Amino acid sequence: SVLSMDTSTLKEIEEMQLFLESDPPTEPQAMSIRLSELSVRMARSSYLLAMAKYEQDLAMIKASRLKDLIPLAPSVQKEILKSACAEENKIVNWLDRINRTCVHQSDNLRTQLSFEKEQIRQMGYNT
Repeated sequence: SVLSMDTSTLKEIEEMQLFLESDPPTEPQAMSIRLSELSVRMARSSYLLAMAKYEQDLAMIKASRLKDLIPLAPSVQKEILKSACAEENKIVNWLDRINRTCVHQSDNLRTQLSFEKEQIRQMGYNT
């Protein structure tokens, strides 16, 4: 399949993973920049996820043609389909996790920024 064999796309996915695993910033301005970067990666991972699901569907169709050739028990057919699409499944699952991690990290940063704003507001009242 095109997506699973495209090394530049896999490299891009790996770079997204490394970005998400990096330590988050603690300064408000850096948090805001990180939030913007997460939005870009969320959009990109959504697109790549849609493409990966398309590749997964194509692989499933191709693999399901085998069952027409060889009569097997449904449970065996299911396992054959799963193994025939293992690489596509891995990429779909990985991109899904990257996308959801972007959402969670964005939520976390927004919460931290709100806390920082409240701290600044409280300091203003105390002076």
